Amino acid sequence: MTTPRRPLPHHAFTECWYVSGETHIVDLIHPDDGLTLYFKLDAEAVRGRYPNARRVDCDEAFAAIEIAARATYLQDVTEIDEARFMDALGVLPPVGWTTRGGVESFRISERLWGNITTIFARLDQRFFMLADDIRLPADEIARRVREFAAAHPVAPERPTDGAGRTGAPLPSPKPGDGA
Repeated sequence: MTTPRRPLPHHAFTECWYVSGETHIVDLIHPDDGLTLYFKLDAEAVRGRYPNARRVDCDEAFAAIEIAARATYLQDVTEIDEARFMDALGVLPPVGWTTRGGVESFRISERLWGNITTIFARLDQRFFMLADDIRLPADEIARRVREFAAAHPVAPERPTDGAGRTGAPLPSPKPGDGA
């Protein structure tokens, strides 16, 4: 007869199974029997389902998860169109909606992972988005957006011929040209 497992709080578990590069653990390892907490799998069964899984200290796994998540979800400033900006503004109540240094910005309340969320910004008639910590100060958002905008100037609009073609306008037909 096997000894029943003690019910333990999650912080009492010190080891887990983890696959490098993932943003989650496979499962915690119960200290009473060495089996996984939720599925009661031994090492052979875990490796059968997750060939690259390693038995590691939970703190080591959580540090690796943080690195993997930041690499996966953080996103530098990119330019978007006004429709995407307005759509984001209307989806959920914005968080931290403010204007700093001429840049209007807000954050989406739902997180992508941990404290990482999508942030939207407007500078003049240009629109931007990035993904970063929801606590990123508005002054820092404004600085990044202004730097991006300065490094990626908008090309001036070229005149069109009235039919949407750019370049020099077509000459007007002269009488008798058959036009």
